[in-house]
Amino acid sequence: MAGGVDGPSVEMPNEVSGSRSLVGMAIRYLIVVAFVAVCGWYVAAHWDDFAFLAAVSPTDVVCAGALMLLSFIISAYQLRLFLRNFGVCPRAVEVMALTMAMILGNLVTPMRAGTGGLAVYLKRVHGLDFRAFAVIYGGTAVLAALINAGLGLAGLVVLWMFHGFVHVPLGMFVAGLFLGCLWISVAPPSVRWWGRWVPRPVVDAADSWRLLTKDRRLLFKLALTFLATTVTLVGSLDFVYRSIGAPVPGLGVLVTTALGAIANLVPITPGSLGIYDAVVIQIPQFFGLDPARAIAGALVVRALSFFLAVVFGVPGMVWVAVSGSRQTIKRG
Repeated sequence: MAGGVDGPSVEMPNEVSGSRSLVGMAIRYLIVVAFVAVCGWYVAAHWDDFAFLAAVSPTDVVCAGALMLLSFIISAYQLRLFLRNFGVCPRAVEVMALTMAMILGNLVTPMRAGTGGLAVYLKRVHGLDFRAFAVIYGGTAVLAALINAGLGLAGLVVLWMFHGFVHVPLGMFVAGLFLGCLWISVAPPSVRWWGRWVPRPVVDAADSWRLLTKDRRLLFKLALTFLATTVTLVGSLDFVYRSIGAPVPGLGVLVTTALGAIANLVPITPGSLGIYDAVVIQIPQFFGLDPARAIAGALVVRALSFFLAVVFGVPGMVWVAVSGSRQTIKRG
């Protein structure tokens, strides 16, 4: 009787957890399918509105791709800064391979599975514990949101002062996000008193983040790299709009890029597909862009990011797999 009772009580949670995981995965991919279907329907129903695509400038598209690739390289440098803080000093080629493999993995899987793979690699090859990686992952999100919310807020203020553009809900959301991230970055609160209700790994990661933020020099370098990433992506999106003949003002491109970067932090779907794109399609329309060109701009951005991720991410994955196996054998 004891065995009969204990068996189901142990196995059922795993079965339920597995079922929920499969359902969650299906829902995430259904969101992607629904978004692609809606975009496909709109393009088919308004085909004449997309006639401008025949005159797309290849030069501008190449420039947009070059700047996007530069943003990936800056992301690799960010990762290297974080890793050095935890005593891990990988070679530049290794960091670049890891970054590109992670980007590709995140584009094709939900819940940042590419980032999860990076965590496993760093644990297996370099001995970086998952708590330290949680600080890197959380710190990346906080700083990215802080920089982009700040730039987005500045752009909205300038648009209001000089062009009379006002969007109260958008402004309140961006301002709230900026102030919250600034508080967490500059003066993170202690979470010791959460001990009863928050899992210990979360408390430990939060405490590690508090220690990390005390290194103002590191924080300043990271902030500069995130700022540089946003600037390169603004330039990339501007070239995309130029390539399709879309008249979006510079401040509009800045606000679109900043809010798109924030939306890209939401890991529900592969590559935040549908979430990021909704922002990049909707925001430019506030600045006079017609729906057809807004959708075309988002599709060009997606095509470029996927192309670059495949071209550099696949070799990166191969390099990581081979190098990781060799280093594991050496350590064994």
